[in-house]
Amino acid sequence: MSDDMRITSPVSIKTDSASRVAYDLMRFIGEDIESGDKSNREYWLTLYRQCYKATHGHTLKYLLDRNND
Repeated sequence: MSDDMRITSPVSIKTDSASRVAYDLMRFIGEDIESGDKSNREYWLTLYRQCYKATHGHTLKYLLDRNND
């Protein structure tokens, strides 16, 4: 069984979605990270999660508290 996908209207890509802003913020912050840390998957996932929460208005104290995951 195959899925039939049809596009019936113009496709728009939102570049200001919370997910995209979080991703861009993560990349911006990651530019200053030492190269050894850049290969740590847990670091990047944690950083993205914090950036995503920041786009939704959470405070810095809340973002850095690991008990709020």
